[in-house]
Amino acid sequence: MSETGLGYDVFAPLWAILEIGAVRQSGTRPLRDVSLADFVAGRRREIDRLLELIRVIGEFRPETMAIFETQGGWKERREVTAAYLSMYSGCIEGYPPDTDDPVVLRRMVHMGGDLQLTTLLNALVGAASVRDSGPEAVAPLVVDTVRTAGSLLDADLERVASDTFRMWRVSFLPDVLRPDSPAEKSVKAGLRAYAHVLEDLIDPYP
Repeated sequence: MSETGLGYDVFAPLWAILEIGAVRQSGTRPLRDVSLADFVAGRRREIDRLLELIRVIGEFRPETMAIFETQGGWKERREVTAAYLSMYSGCIEGYPPDTDDPVVLRRMVHMGGDLQLTTLLNALVGAASVRDSGPEAVAPLVVDTVRTAGSLLDADLERVASDTFRMWRVSFLPDVLRPDSPAEKSVKAGLRAYAHVLEDLIDPYP
């Protein structure tokens, strides 16, 4: 996969996390009143920390990192819409969702946060595996990235890494690691190595 492709894999769930975070921060305000630009401006410190971690993990060039800013949508004052939120939350609600119902919106925000954090973790492991820096060196950065991304969702920072790891492990690994999977042995071995090192770092069963 090209470096640009790896970058998009990482940035896509992070863009979604920003929109979900903006909705979560707005509380009961209608979607039309949610400002992605204001959210990004207010959480710039965490976002910049995330981007530096991602740059190191993926060994991304400046041109690749620039994609995050130029295509994020907040500079164009893009609105957070029910259509995007429905996609980010895995269509947990029927379409079109009644986002004026606080129960519906809360369900979409929580589901979307879980799904996008898990997708982000998978993309980070994928980028790190391609770069082949080794799980012992990179896994702590991956954990830090997940926790920092979780902070944008006001997640419980004591639990977000372990919860995300467990969701990733059951959602993404079995289809790749099973004996009849077409994945190459080296890919399976690499994913197992990351899963084992991440488990040791996070201790998902305290």
